[in-house]
Amino acid sequence: MNNFWTLAGYEFKKIFRRKTFPAAIIICLGIMAAAVFSSLSGGSFHHSVGNDISKYEAMELDKAVILTNRGYITPQLVYRAILSNREMISDEENYFVNEYGSHLKEDAYIRYILPYEPVIELLNKVYAENMDWLSMDALSLVYLGEDKAVDRLGPEQAESFDADLRDFARAMVFRDKGLSAAEREKNLELIDSIETPLYSDYYGGYEAYIMGSKSLAITVLFMILLLLSPLFSNEYEEKTDQVILCTKNGKGSLCRAKLFVALVVSLLSAVLVMGLSWLGFLMLYGFQGGRVNIQVVNPGCSYPFTLLEACCIHFISVVFASVLFGAFTAFMSARVKRSTAPVVVMGTLLTIIPMFIWIPLKSSGFMYELLKFFPVNSVTFDFDRSFIEIFGVLFTPYKFIWAVSAILIAVFSYFASHCFKRHQL
Repeated sequence: MNNFWTLAGYEFKKIFRRKTFPAAIIICLGIMAAAVFSSLSGGSFHHSVGNDISKYEAMELDKAVILTNRGYITPQLVYRAILSNREMISDEENYFVNEYGSHLKEDAYIRYILPYEPVIELLNKVYAENMDWLSMDALSLVYLGEDKAVDRLGPEQAESFDADLRDFARAMVFRDKGLSAAEREKNLELIDSIETPLYSDYYGGYEAYIMGSKSLAITVLFMILLLLSPLFSNEYEEKTDQVILCTKNGKGSLCRAKLFVALVVSLLSAVLVMGLSWLGFLMLYGFQGGRVNIQVVNPGCSYPFTLLEACCIHFISVVFASVLFGAFTAFMSARVKRSTAPVVVMGTLLTIIPMFIWIPLKSSGFMYELLKFFPVNSVTFDFDRSFIEIFGVLFTPYKFIWAVSAILIAVFSYFASHCFKRHQL
């Protein structure tokens, strides 16, 4: 065992001493910082309009207004939101007119809408007359139409809001023509388990993390590719594989040590990049929002999760995908004949291509579900309504992908070891 840790330590040192290591770290830190701060600099905040203040100050002012109504979305809160909107639209002084039409003044929005913004946005989605104007943006459901449902709602609507919310989620299930009868039934069971009233809070940090999570996860995959590509192929390039064959531990401990290092590097890459980025978003925007129900962001989602639970599930998915990609990279590194370059090229293609052909193949069913298992797609922040059905049994997609990933990690590790030993012969 002591010999194993000595070999593992030596493999870690080899990775740290390569020129690609500091380059990968610097690039990764740059992307993380850019993701966090660009979310603020590129953001739109109501208090920044007409005020000579920074985006951070405007965000803090917006947050302070929204926090005045944090808590459960009770009928009383819905009632006040509808009345506030009614008061706003009844006063023409809250609008200005130009060549493009009538527009709400920013100070009127801050006074009447911003204190109830999560509630009013939710009302505009749940009571939308035309669901074709609803569009997914990461985890969020966005209403793209110009008309606002809240403008035609009466205060009496507040009492039936929780029931209407469930009816809306059920309607979204039946609109999804790709679902089987069993999948529809499963979604309806999940919707019935959603606890109401929903909890609302300022969730800017969680929203920013969700929006940037895909690019950060892809960064993790490319970092793993750069660090692990030479794992076995470097022995071929330097022609040390034949020397290793003659050593006492050539076929056993060294293979195990290399694979252990590959899995640890993959795991740490995912945990550090995603974890530090998540922490960065929350430190910038505030730690509020973890208790917010997904339905506040996307009332069409069937899963009864909070944003904190959804982010934790996604975090675990990224970890599994990263370790799987690390095992696959180790396998490719052991499989090539000499150079590391083919490993980088193959890994890049297997990362990019599935990402672009995944969504267009959604109508094909089987291919769409198969491509979900590719690491670049399994890190997508998505809680769609489809399930994995095997012999009549439905499996939750993210749990099934975790299980399959664990099996594939073992498979690719075995074949990496097998290929390296055969290469020595």
